[in-house]
Amino acid sequence: MRCVRWLRVGLCILALWLIGAVVGRAQPADSLRQVLVEALARGDAARLLEQAPPQVELALLGRGQLYSRMQARYVLMDFFQAYPPLRVELDEDRLLEPHRFLVGRYWYARAAVPFQVYMRLHRESGTWKLHELRVTAGRPRR
Repeated sequence: MRCVRWLRVGLCILALWLIGAVVGRAQPADSLRQVLVEALARGDAARLLEQAPPQVELALLGRGQLYSRMQARYVLMDFFQAYPPLRVELDEDRLLEPHRFLVGRYWYARAAVPFQVYMRLHRESGTWKLHELRVTAGRPRR
């Protein structure tokens, strides 16, 4: 009887530990997703790039290249000034280890149609980082 009780306690502890491990892995990407959406919606280049490695790829309306975080900050500040954000919505979230792809729409002032937003996250040493941000005009490619 005593062994059965300890076995149950052990199994409960193991189950809680496994649930915590699964939730713990998903949480950083989910919270990063929220941070990225909020930073885009506010036009906060500094907050957006806090989530990036030392170099990040930006392609804004067809003009793209690899930038240092500081360079990317100025490029994004210019973009947000030219296209002030109204709201951002994500439509897709796909995981293809070690990458995660976020696809959505970026509404800005004076826009009849939103821009399409593509973000590529990469997991490095258990931490998700924003490696690429693309903003394009027109309909998404399917």
